[in-house]
Amino acid sequence: MSRQRIKLLLDENIGLRVYEELKIRGYSVQAIIEELRGASDEEVLRIATNNGKIIITMDKDFGYLAQAYNPPGVLLLRLRTPIIPHRLEAILRALRLGERLYGYITVVTETSIRRRPIK
Repeated sequence: MSRQRIKLLLDENIGLRVYEELKIRGYSVQAIIEELRGASDEEVLRIATNNGKIIITMDKDFGYLAQAYNPPGVLLLRLRTPIIPHRLEAILRALRLGERLYGYITVVTETSIRRRPIK
């Protein structure tokens, strides 16, 4: 499964360093913090939906909003210590699921990955 086929949209709370690392690793990724700082959650959802992108966030509100807005996918990081290396490691672990991230809210912790269908 090609990394280029998965499209990612990083919420502001994920940060530029994680964005840069994912770009270096060949992922198709867009960062809200770089292009649309201050965008509302609804705007993030609209961008993701219009462009077929999986939202990566630490904001658990997206778990609830996904039920109403039906984005392509949500990857929710729930880390006890959300420092940049832990964020990146958790995202890379989840990205091994590849296209199976689409259609799901995927919750990633230090020790587990849980998925549930968006609708």
